Amino acid sequence: MHTNMNPDSEPWNIALVDNDALVRSYLETYLGGLPEFNICWSMQSGREAVEAYHHSIACTNCVPDLIVTDLSMHGMSGFELCATIRFEDDHTPILGCSSYMIEPYERDAVNNGMQGLLLKNELAQLADGMRTLLSGQPLLKSNGMPYETPQQAHERLLMQGKPAIMSMSPNEQAVMELCSEGLSTRTIAEETGDSESTVKTYISRAMRKLRAKSRAEAVASWSRKTKL
Repeated sequence: MHTNMNPDSEPWNIALVDNDALVRSYLETYLGGLPEFNICWSMQSGREAVEAYHHSIACTNCVPDLIVTDLSMHGMSGFELCATIRFEDDHTPILGCSSYMIEPYERDAVNNGMQGLLLKNELAQLADGMRTLLSGQPLLKSNGMPYETPQQAHERLLMQGKPAIMSMSPNEQAVMELCSEGLSTRTIAEETGDSESTVKTYISRAMRKLRAKSRAEAVASWSRKTKL
């Protein structure tokens, strides 16, 4: 990670994730226009961001020094995105941003391994927070205590085990998404081309991985993780 704030030094590589195309474009324009930042990639969903992260690491091409993500995104929330990457990565800071109040989401940010939460519509403050993290300094929570470092969060998540979505197969994820839309087992089977018994098996496996005692509890847990 770059730590030199000299304007003549190489800019930091920033990855952006936001499902609102206008907001994402605005952030790209503002942050990318600052000399110390280079937008290395920009994605509209958590799943695309995870794929982009893996691709950048595998190719060692434009590896992000910092990931800035929206919280509420369809299919995979910013929190679940963070937990998925943080489970594998012990050094890249991840900064959550929201258009709304951030204090109610602070606990989720900490639990999922983020290094801070800031308002995306306060661009100067957002840029300052990014500089703070990239210089190796922590951001502070509302109680004045620092957020965990990437390494501290990584080690804690390793002890807690793999995030639920990471452990679910694509079929299990697809079925849970359809369940969250209120579809019956029969309708889901028609949508996916699977038998009803196969759909029930996927739901049962998903329930176990989400640590849910019922289908309704699994759907509620899935919705919290993916739709915020």
